[in-house]
Amino acid sequence: MKLYHKIVIIVFSLVISIGGLFTIGGNIKTLAKTTWNSMKVGWQKEQDVLGVIEGFTEGIETSLTESFWLKEKYIDLYGLVERLLGRTYIRDVNPSLVVVKDNHEQLQFLTFSADYTEEVEKIDKLNKILQKSNTPLLYVQMPLKIIEGFTQLPSSVQDWSTENTDKLLQSLEDKGVDYLDLRQSIIEDGLNLEELFYKTDHHWTTHTAFWAMEQVVEKLENEYGMVLDIEKNYTDINKYKATEYPNSFLGSQGRRVGRFYTGVDDYTLLTPLFDTNYNVEIHKSDSVKTYEGDFEETIIKTNLLDENESVYTNRYAAYFGGDYPEVRIENRNKAAGHKVLIIKDSFALPFSAFLSTMFAETRLLDLRYYDADKLESYIEEYNPDVVLFVYKSLKME
Repeated sequence: MKLYHKIVIIVFSLVISIGGLFTIGGNIKTLAKTTWNSMKVGWQKEQDVLGVIEGFTEGIETSLTESFWLKEKYIDLYGLVERLLGRTYIRDVNPSLVVVKDNHEQLQFLTFSADYTEEVEKIDKLNKILQKSNTPLLYVQMPLKIIEGFTQLPSSVQDWSTENTDKLLQSLEDKGVDYLDLRQSIIEDGLNLEELFYKTDHHWTTHTAFWAMEQVVEKLENEYGMVLDIEKNYTDINKYKATEYPNSFLGSQGRRVGRFYTGVDDYTLLTPLFDTNYNVEIHKSDSVKTYEGDFEETIIKTNLLDENESVYTNRYAAYFGGDYPEVRIENRNKAAGHKVLIIKDSFALPFSAFLSTMFAETRLLDLRYYDADKLESYIEEYNPDVVLFVYKSLKME
């Protein structure tokens, strides 16, 4: 090992040790309380000593993680050290959270081989039910950040996202389920592949989400006969205000390695310049919150855009504030229009916001938090005109 590398590691180790001492010394009461509560939860779940032990370890880990002295500064320093050491593969105890730097200085999470047989069977069953009422179901496949033929990962690193997605879409096609593969559309439309995603986040940019909305609207109009935007008012990006927040966003991948590992992203907020009038209900697991007003008043969470907030703030969640079991959007300017149900992951946050400008009612279900067993009865009650599955990686539980 070179002397330079040894010095870097020694300095970093000293900072970690000092930070740990300050954390324990300054938060001993909080640490003890959190750990005790976690132990009680462990006992309630397992009713044995193993549950208590599991609760103890989880409580200690949570306390130290959340209260680490100058946590953000530590992560920044950690990422700087990794950069100085020339590392492009940043390990994590959770393999799905390993961060990899590609040939375009973009950060990546790795995807492992997956079997979507069960998910495809559920979608096929739902599609057959919807066909009885002539309600179309469209699976919308988001672009992947690791783009075949463009993205190069470090040697010996393997990612399965393309192979998984190919198999998934082929299985849907075999079942007769219609889909829109936006991986192909980005190539056909000649988009700048380096600007599709934030370099520090696994999500697409706001502009890419807007483009995806255009693609879906075009398909719904041309192939399903839906009248959504004849005069091209809602799909014209020139009729939206772009508010720039330069060097303000450290995404999900960047928050694991700090601002100095590969830099910080700019964030752009797109909001309609035309008149909007909404009633939006955010259904959490234990409460419902209602907002009334225009697009910005009901959908945009301005607290996440405060310039005084840290770059570690998740500005991507400015649309709706994050993921919830259910969101209901009533567009009062389109009272006689269509109804859409969007079954989604976090990629659909800005996408759904833009799409809602053309529908009388838009509902979002996130099956990571909403009981999938209730989906069929929910659709029967809501009676949407179209059902969209909008996913980067399909997960129905």
